[in-house]
Amino acid sequence: MTLDWPPSDTIDSSGTYARYAEIYDVLFDHLVSETDFYLKQAAETVSPAGKILELGSGTGRLTRHLLAAGYTVAAVDSSAEMLECAAPRLAGFGPRYQPHHAEMSGLRLDESFGLAVAPYGVVAHLLTDEDRLRTFTRVHEHLRPGGVFIYDDMPGWLGAATDSTQLCERSRGIDPASGLTVRLQCNTMDVTGEPLSVRYDIIDWLSGDKVVRRALIRVVFRNIALADELELLRRAGFTEVELFGDFSGRPFDRDELATNQRLVIKCRRA
Repeated sequence: MTLDWPPSDTIDSSGTYARYAEIYDVLFDHLVSETDFYLKQAAETVSPAGKILELGSGTGRLTRHLLAAGYTVAAVDSSAEMLECAAPRLAGFGPRYQPHHAEMSGLRLDESFGLAVAPYGVVAHLLTDEDRLRTFTRVHEHLRPGGVFIYDDMPGWLGAATDSTQLCERSRGIDPASGLTVRLQCNTMDVTGEPLSVRYDIIDWLSGDKVVRRALIRVVFRNIALADELELLRRAGFTEVELFGDFSGRPFDRDELATNQRLVIKCRRA
């Protein structure tokens, strides 16, 4: 299979998630495995009424839990459509919810934070070393001395080899706008000669077993090697890097990759 590379419709992740916005909550709101982890990290890092920088906040899946815990959240996302979906669900938190439509790599907020988080693999959308270094540097600049940056990822090298012959159902729910069942199916393949994975998401609106509507969305992820990741963090100025193997907080096992369910990185501005 020949892929057009670079794929113009996925270089800009904001365009990708614009197509997800209307149905994102239906498909992904049940994903809460990391919520307790990030809340615990927040409690250990910032004051009870402190302020947190969240990158890739989207429709507010994690944001609302941080707000409910009493924090103020500067919520950054490159997709205006995702932020528009977040606005009504988070309006009740008043000025503690502070949305910012911006690219992570060009972040310029006139304030500093004790904690920055980038949940649910958002850094995997940074497709070059330059983009990732710029983003890490921007985050570092927005942290106070001693401030903490935490993010998680699931690079291709961490899991089982992708099987591009399989189409797997990943999620389903009920679309409140139409009353139809929504089904998400995914197919993932690695790009030959590149540290990249391409995932095709097929979203079907179903009436019974019949497809009423279909959307095909292509998403690209970069599977950066761990040594390269740590070097970019070092170049951005981060120190005291800790690696966790899942959201329980257990150490990442570099020798037994199969025992890790996730790569979670916690680092600090000196």
